[in-house]
Amino acid sequence: MKDHVRGYLDRLERALATISPDLVDEFSGRLYRAYQDGKQVFVLGNGGSASTASHMAADLGKNTIGANMRRFRIMSLNDNIPLLTALSNDMGYQRVFAEQLMNLIRPGDVLVVISGSGNSPNVLRAMDYARSECAQVVGLLGFSGGRAAELCDTAIIVDSEDYGVIEDAHLILNHILVEYFHERLRRERPTRV
Repeated sequence: MKDHVRGYLDRLERALATISPDLVDEFSGRLYRAYQDGKQVFVLGNGGSASTASHMAADLGKNTIGANMRRFRIMSLNDNIPLLTALSNDMGYQRVFAEQLMNLIRPGDVLVVISGSGNSPNVLRAMDYARSECAQVVGLLGFSGGRAAELCDTAIIVDSEDYGVIEDAHLILNHILVEYFHERLRRERPTRV
C-alpha cells in the first residue's frame, strides 16, 4: 500500500507541476471581471467533474463573501436533477446543458466547463451554445484538452491521462481560486449594489 500511495502522490505532483500559473491568473481574471460586472457564471461537468462543478459553485458562492459584500452570481448546471432527467429523457443527454443555457445565459456571462477528456458531447454542445450567445467559455480540462480546449477562451489543462489525478487537480485549482477570491474580495470589500 505504501508504494501505491507514493506512486499516486508522485503522479499528482507531476500533473500539478504542469499547470501554468499564468493561465490560472487569466482564468481568475475572467471570473473577476464577471463578478465586477454582475454577470452570471455557470459551471458544468459529468461524473466526478459534475461533483467538482457543484463544489465550485458552492465554494465561490459562499466561501468568498463577507458581511454586506456583493456575491458571485454562480450556479452549477448539474444540480437540478429533475430538470436533468427530464431533458435527458425527452431530448437526449447530449443536450442537457445547452438546453438549460438557452433559458439563462446572456452576453458577457461565463461558462466554466470541467472535463477530463474534453470530448463529452453534452459539454461541447453547451460550449458551442455559450459562444453563440457571446458568453466567455473557460475550462478545467485533462489529457490534451480534447475538442473543448479549442472552444475555450482560457483552458487550464492538467497534463495527465489518469482521471483520478485530473479530478484531484481540478479540485485543487478550485480551492486555489476560492482562497484567492476570499482574500481579494475581503480586501476590496465590494458592497452590494
